[in-house]
Amino acid sequence: MFRTRSLVVALLVAAASLLAALGREGARVAALGRGPDRAGGRVERCVTCHVRPEEDPGGAHARAALGCSPCHLGNPYAFDEESAHRGMEPEPGALATVSLTCGRAGCHEREAARVSTSLMATARGIVSVDRFVFGERPTPDGLQTMADVLSSRPPTPAESHLGKLCAGCHLGARRGNRDDAIHGNGSGCSACHVERRTEGKLPRPHPAVDARIGDDRCLGCHSRSGRISLSYQGLAEVEASQAGSCAEPAVLHDGRPACRVEPDVHQAAGMACVDCHLHTDLMGDGVRHRHEEEQVEVTCEACHGPVEPAASPSRGGETTWASVADPVTRDVLRMRGQERLPAERVRLGRRGTPLWNLRPAPDGTAWTLHRKGSDVALATKQTPPDANHRLPGHERLTCSSCHTAWAPSCTTCHTGFDPARSQWDFRAAAATKWAWVERSEGYAWGPPALGVTGDGRIVPAVPGMILDLDATAAGGTKASHRLFAPAEPHTTGRKARTCESCHLSSVAPGLGTGRLDLTGSEPRFSPAAPAPDDPALALDGWTALDAPAPGKGTRVGFRSLSRGEIRRVLAVGACLPCHGTAADPVWRDFGAARKRLAAGRVPRCQGRAPSWTIALGPSRPGG
Repeated sequence: MFRTRSLVVALLVAAASLLAALGREGARVAALGRGPDRAGGRVERCVTCHVRPEEDPGGAHARAALGCSPCHLGNPYAFDEESAHRGMEPEPGALATVSLTCGRAGCHEREAARVSTSLMATARGIVSVDRFVFGERPTPDGLQTMADVLSSRPPTPAESHLGKLCAGCHLGARRGNRDDAIHGNGSGCSACHVERRTEGKLPRPHPAVDARIGDDRCLGCHSRSGRISLSYQGLAEVEASQAGSCAEPAVLHDGRPACRVEPDVHQAAGMACVDCHLHTDLMGDGVRHRHEEEQVEVTCEACHGPVEPAASPSRGGETTWASVADPVTRDVLRMRGQERLPAERVRLGRRGTPLWNLRPAPDGTAWTLHRKGSDVALATKQTPPDANHRLPGHERLTCSSCHTAWAPSCTTCHTGFDPARSQWDFRAAAATKWAWVERSEGYAWGPPALGVTGDGRIVPAVPGMILDLDATAAGGTKASHRLFAPAEPHTTGRKARTCESCHLSSVAPGLGTGRLDLTGSEPRFSPAAPAPDDPALALDGWTALDAPAPGKGTRVGFRSLSRGEIRRVLAVGACLPCHGTAADPVWRDFGAARKRLAAGRVPRCQGRAPSWTIALGPSRPGG
């Protein structure tokens, strides 16, 4: 009798438990729905608790379409919170788990693999240049990643410096271990594709997930270092003591003071960052590039056309959609419900990726750019084959060398190691003992210097590291550097720099701020603020008039103009007062004009042209 009664009680308890479970499952089903269009046909109990509409990301990633566990992992079959959240990924897209979430088979496997090797994930350029400056590498090229830096035990002085100051921007950093400038969305894919936080808080419990990226997602990382997100908007960072001198003061998203100046012409037209940049620029192409100029594929010529009838291979080119095999672009068009006829022309980036939002105008004589976020069409003017763009001697100039309106700069900086202080350490995701302390002499902005790349092109150059480094307390060395970096400042102006801004300027040739005198028997330059170690060199300068060798840069082969190049640039400036237009006959062959002048065959110029300009030898790159 006792055993029978116990058995009955056990059966009743089991039945009650089953009924309770069925009730919870019924509530879950009512919240989730049934069928292959609901949660991908998966059975999940997550929505038994997470039932509020604001907990649903919506769109293509709505929980009704995908469920929760494909992105967040965990145990979707558990009944209690602790079991359900065990192994959960709070930041889907984090590079440590991306192969299980965004990069799982059937989702974004291809894109996840590319992002993991991209410069935004690896920060190879930042790492290699920093180690080069610390004397730990012979060149500023290398393949060590920021993840390698953070796992190195014990760290070298440069790795310690990177881990304390620089490791908060790469995509491998977790939300709680990001730089203070980044009101982060998360790490990995989430850093760009999840709705941005405002003042450190999410807009709702589950922010939206979207393939369309606003400029606010770029701002967090790209408002430091090169500051291209700030410059694009027309914001120039200043020290607090300089803010009062701004014609229009501004405060940045993280509280830093700034001046509001001229924005990029593309930003003024309403274009977002992604309207220009290709998927290979942003997510990489699977190749382990060393620096950003290697990964970025889009060029000015891709939209505005080359001066010559056919584009060179290094500048992209043009083809028809019948020849385009890029599967990512094809998928983008399919998802947007767009199609391209095989015979339609298409412009290409440097490695052949199509600019799918740039389309021929109906009459076939022009191009129209369609903004990716709104499909607003903008007319795209082609580069005219006029005298300004065909001026002999300017073949090496890039578009940005003339059309960059201004660039930010930091005159000097001083970096030292303080073992008595503590500092946030991205290696430990916590504050730890020892600190790297950086001091600057203030920020500035204006027309940039010009430098020469390893392949001979002329590009804008900004002070990369006019730096005094003392790493002796960390086991390193003491060193001084005067290195400039090649730059794309993202401050494109509709009007180009004037001839005088290069040929009668001390800044453009890399001499720095000061007084330039071209009237005597030799050109002379007096720095406004001499460098402490060399009075002939400006504090913000890169090279000197009579420097035996060009100034060095933060890339292999990148340098300032040479002594001979500077003199030829300034010789042109000496003639500009009389020959002020590109169409002037003297510029058709300036070398021949100098020979006629030296031979006395141009009497009206005698006594006007300084003798040193006449005696210059023939032009040759690097001479």
